[in-house]
Amino acid sequence: MDKYDRMLLAALLENGRESYAELARKVNLSAPAVAERVAKLEASGVITGYRAKVDLAKLGLPIQCVIELRLAQHGNQKTYDELSRIPQLTECHRVTGDPCVIMRAAVGSMPELEALIDRVAQFGFSKTSIVLSSAIEQRVPLGHLDSKNGN
Repeated sequence: MDKYDRMLLAALLENGRESYAELARKVNLSAPAVAERVAKLEASGVITGYRAKVDLAKLGLPIQCVIELRLAQHGNQKTYDELSRIPQLTECHRVTGDPCVIMRAAVGSMPELEALIDRVAQFGFSKTSIVLSSAIEQRVPLGHLDSKNGN
């Protein structure tokens, strides 16, 4: 990974549908060089796929929240399987520390949020925080690679 790979990754994270010609202009390389680098990043597994950014509020899901869950039964795969079937959950992470699981969810109304909290609470103690705004959207911390490569 050199500075051009990091710049390409940053640009693709911003817009995964950007053309090679546009990417080339952004990173000051030729389009064929960009295509080759992107292909190598895909082949090596650095780039694992592409996805659309979705405005959940425009889908009728204006309330987003983070739910911390301390499981009553730790390490029970059945619990994780049941959580995966809750459609309002957009992410679910098994973590260290006091909560066993941290989830993100999106709902259309406060009654729907209340029902979601009740549903999740059957697995243990939960704590819910409503997202007011996001200072940092999902990103990859590419800056740490500068110190590793001396760039």
